Amino acid sequence: MATQIDLLANVQIIDQSIRAKTLAVEEAQGRVAALEEAVQTQSAAAAAAREELAGVSARQQERREVDLLKEETGTIETELIGVLEQVDAASAKLRGIDEELARLRAAMETEAAELRETVARLSGEIERERSVRGALVEGLDGNLRRKYEMIFSRRGGVAVVEIREGTCQGCRMRVPPQLFNEIQRNEQVILCPSCQRMLYWRADRAEASE
Repeated sequence: MATQIDLLANVQIIDQSIRAKTLAVEEAQGRVAALEEAVQTQSAAAAAAREELAGVSARQQERREVDLLKEETGTIETELIGVLEQVDAASAKLRGIDEELARLRAAMETEAAELRETVARLSGEIERERSVRGALVEGLDGNLRRKYEMIFSRRGGVAVVEIREGTCQGCRMRVPPQLFNEIQRNEQVILCPSCQRMLYWRADRAEASE
């Protein structure tokens, strides 16, 4: 029958996996949001460029339609050339923005699709692991479970650590020999006097090293 520390060690393996996958999901979702924002920003730039082009095109048309006196023709031609240059510049700017927008959309669709698949897969794994965790914690003492969760939260996701050759693998501090003997019995959950993590003795590892 699994002892309380055995159960806690197994719960921690699942908790660490859930923690890592949850972080991966958040990062993937953040990346999708960043991709969508980049496309929206480029779309807004394209809309502004189209508006700018429409404005200079309208001015070009107005110049052509103005009926002025013959002696003013030279001035009008100079102004018309200036407007035509503005139209060309605005058109070139719009083409560049549209090309970048097309590239961003294609990249977003491909990467976002892959990221959403990853999110869906990880979310499914997280749900299954939570189910297994729920079954494990049913065998834990309530106070012990709460203490474990508090240490797990405060110690960066590491509440249960092995003790090897009398040394805590969490803080690398040696424990007194008498305490080490008590830990090896696995009769109760003992905290490291230094880092306050729960110490776990793995007899199978000790036997393998002999």
